[in-house]
Amino acid sequence: MAADAQVSDPAPHQLGSGARASRTPLPLFLLLVVLVSAFNMGDRLLIGIVAEPIKREFGLTDAMMGLLGGTTFALVYPPLGLPIARLADRSNRRNILAWCLGIWSLATAAGGMVTGYWQLAASRLGVAAGEAGFVPPTHSLISDYVSEARRARAFSTIAAGAALGSLMANIAGGVLTDHYGWRAAFLSLGIGGLVLAVLVRLLIREPARVAKSAPGTPRPSALGRIVRNRAIMLCIAGSALHLMYQYAVATWAAPFYVRTFHLSLFQAGVLIGAGGALATLLGGVAGGFVGDWFAARDRRWLAFWPGLTVALGAPFGAIGFLAGDIHFVFASLMIATFLNALYQSSTYALVQAEVGGESRATAAAFMIFVQNLVGLGLGPLLVGVLSDRLTAGGLGDHGLAVALAAANILNLLGAALFFASGLATPRQPKSPGSQT
Repeated sequence: MAADAQVSDPAPHQLGSGARASRTPLPLFLLLVVLVSAFNMGDRLLIGIVAEPIKREFGLTDAMMGLLGGTTFALVYPPLGLPIARLADRSNRRNILAWCLGIWSLATAAGGMVTGYWQLAASRLGVAAGEAGFVPPTHSLISDYVSEARRARAFSTIAAGAALGSLMANIAGGVLTDHYGWRAAFLSLGIGGLVLAVLVRLLIREPARVAKSAPGTPRPSALGRIVRNRAIMLCIAGSALHLMYQYAVATWAAPFYVRTFHLSLFQAGVLIGAGGALATLLGGVAGGFVGDWFAARDRRWLAFWPGLTVALGAPFGAIGFLAGDIHFVFASLMIATFLNALYQSSTYALVQAEVGGESRATAAAFMIFVQNLVGLGLGPLLVGVLSDRLTAGGLGDHGLAVALAAANILNLLGAALFFASGLATPRQPKSPGSQT
């Protein structure tokens, strides 16, 4: 059960002065995490902002774009995450992160040179293969760089990077596509990621691992402990349902603005990128600090807090997609985006708090495995299929808006699972910890 796997972080002196001396300065390390997270999200979301010109050029349906934006990615990303995590739990995490960043950046650039749908699908499979190596080593590195008492706010750097990546994909992608075509957008982000991969390899130092069990202590398999932990499993299930909605919106937001309000890709990109990035950044960072504050009093709030914020975001999301005034739509969806961004850091911190240093990457990979298999694999496809049916059923271009509004039901189901996770989480506060 949850209590069985839970042990406090070791005191700072257990890390040893040599381990501290070999570390990258924390601000530089977190800055690099932000940048890698930005390219991770930017390369993934770019397919959404350029969806309409790709659809027109290759003569595709919304369902086919849903496959390209989500399901194709999910066929590779989750299965590869687990073996990469096992490798990250045993070898140099910095090197794994740098190589995987290079692979997905190269595949993104290759997307700018395709001439058909299946070639583009192949390039997206390459992006998925590389991005499978982002979360396991990154979560493990953060957990060994930062104490448990400050971990939720440290994980907010990933949310901040995701906001930056959304801004980059939507605004840069929209501008480049409007002026130079959608292929230029893929090439630009891919080349930028390759440069960052070199910086990660040169600047990040591998820290000593913070283990919870004494050397030689018999332990069951890491994955077995994770699957038997109800708090972790309910948290992962809740986030997977929530991410079905999040990935659907990421894939279909630009087509929604283009079809409903007849905006250009640049205009849609500015609305989604600037507004969405700000809301995601504020929500992601605030969520980490608030999650730490609540959890210092009762660890269960690492799950209750996500449940509350996701539930509050659902009505704003539903109303936003159905409103007819673009100003009201923008305001409502930004509120929903802010509320939906508050949850993420706390869920990461909850899962990492329940496992030891020798299985952190595996826990992160399993979480991402389920989240992406369900959220990314089904969310964009589900909304695409529903949009096709509603459009053909008489709603026309408004069919996509109704499909996106209906997807908020997934948020309510996810919120219920977050609350159940909180009830399964031990009540005691997080250990104070003092490592930086």
